[in-house]
Amino acid sequence: MPHRWDDFAAVRRDQIESGKDLTFSKVFLPYYMDLAKELHPKSLIEVGCGTGHLSIALSNHVNKTIAIEPSKGMHIIAEKVVEGSGVKLFPLRVENYKSEHPFDLIISHMVLQLVDDLESFIASVAELMGNQSRFVFAIPHPCFYNEYKKFFGPSEYHYMVETTKTVSFTVTKDPNTIISGVPYCHRPLSRYFFVLKKFGLYVVDFEEIFPEPEIQSLYGMAWDFPRYCVFHAQRGKDRLILNKSEQLL
Repeated sequence: MPHRWDDFAAVRRDQIESGKDLTFSKVFLPYYMDLAKELHPKSLIEVGCGTGHLSIALSNHVNKTIAIEPSKGMHIIAEKVVEGSGVKLFPLRVENYKSEHPFDLIISHMVLQLVDDLESFIASVAELMGNQSRFVFAIPHPCFYNEYKKFFGPSEYHYMVETTKTVSFTVTKDPNTIISGVPYCHRPLSRYFFVLKKFGLYVVDFEEIFPEPEIQSLYGMAWDFPRYCVFHAQRGKDRLILNKSEQLL
């Protein structure tokens, strides 16, 4: 359902470049920049790059940066954003992108909650990974996000039940601009852990995003709970052994 974002691509560019999207500029951009400085990846692919702003920022710390974005509207905006940079942009889903070489770092920021087929998505990501690759993805925190956004009513929301709904939302500093018609899938955390494991990936780090008080104050109110979480995954050793065994058969 990538076309759902087409009408709001220009809006998202404005929100990011103007600083209205506090969560991007004050929370996640510093997070990913610190990650790139820590890991020193030589190659990076951003899966679902949206407007391309994150790829641009990270490309300064990576020799090779690829960005893929299936939304036509987002891709048009991203082309303008990454123009003149070293970022190579492709209008593709991850299922349709192929690479002869694995990437050191794969980032998918606020994408997996929009994906209808989680298994196909993660299986495709796993194909882009080598033994030392890191797959990092951020999502709205399944335990707390509905308390924040109220996407699902009391009769609709059951934490352990995977549920999809078309939703509308605003960002804190742009409350009059409604982004609507966006798919949102609630899944319990266990579902993400299960699918990662199914495709030979294991979680090496899991972080619940809870900014410092001075950052929270920019939102006009304190956060009562983590609104987002981040998975860090790598190939599992058991999967590597299995692959070697499969080659002998």
